[in-house]
Amino acid sequence: MPNKAYNFIIVFIALIIIISGYLFFLFDPDNFKSDIEKYVSSKLNYTFVYDGSLDIGLSDTESKAFMTISGIRIFDESTEPLKKIANIGRLVLIVNNDKLVDKVIDVDKAEAEEIIYFGTNIDEILMKTYSLLKFKKFGGINQDDNTLINKIYANAIVNQSIMTISELYLETQLIQSSGRGNIDLLNKTVKIDMIGKIRNIKDISLNSIYLNNYPKDLVDKELPIRIRGTLDNPDIKIDMDDIIKKEIIDPIKDKLIEKIQDELKEKIKLPF
Repeated sequence: MPNKAYNFIIVFIALIIIISGYLFFLFDPDNFKSDIEKYVSSKLNYTFVYDGSLDIGLSDTESKAFMTISGIRIFDESTEPLKKIANIGRLVLIVNNDKLVDKVIDVDKAEAEEIIYFGTNIDEILMKTYSLLKFKKFGGINQDDNTLINKIYANAIVNQSIMTISELYLETQLIQSSGRGNIDLLNKTVKIDMIGKIRNIKDISLNSIYLNNYPKDLVDKELPIRIRGTLDNPDIKIDMDDIIKKEIIDPIKDKLIEKIQDELKEKIKLPF
């Protein structure tokens, strides 16, 4: 899979950092919509707008502050034509209010739902790879170059320019992946490790195009995902070496050994 397949993770984490910092340290309720859009856009290096609602307040315990934004659109308007990056149906951010006095952002929950990531279809790339493993071409697979993401969420804490991510989860129509890592906000470097797996067929929507071409041979197989480098240009590697070895190399090797053994038996006329 190409490196850009998981770039939305970096975009999402950047949103956590930027919106958290703005909401809890710079937020001005008198000019919130346009100011939030301008501030986030300037830090994200993409245009950030939201067409839905924005709710801000304290939870019942008053130790948690929250923000919910709906109808988010992220795009690059410096290109012609305009390049869409992602649409997010709903973004929820809940932060530990007690730690804000020490300028520590402790994110209890950062969750985005109903997401379209434009430009790369992660599920389609996996199915193409699977077709090579099975030496078979699957018909009726989605050719749309966008990834439909059901959910992405993270728990993180930002302290003295280091963002520690204790839990990160991404779920598409076909794949789910989870992991942890950290981001150095001062040096703008990232180190995240995740494990991807095929979702259980029972959890896949009846309307999904992947239901009839479910990659059952990949069930329970682990796909290690390594994200390293700078925030603006991370090196993202999905290691499929183990699967390729088990699904292609080992079966071919076993068949060759069997063939050689059979030929040897014929030549030296062994009595078995």
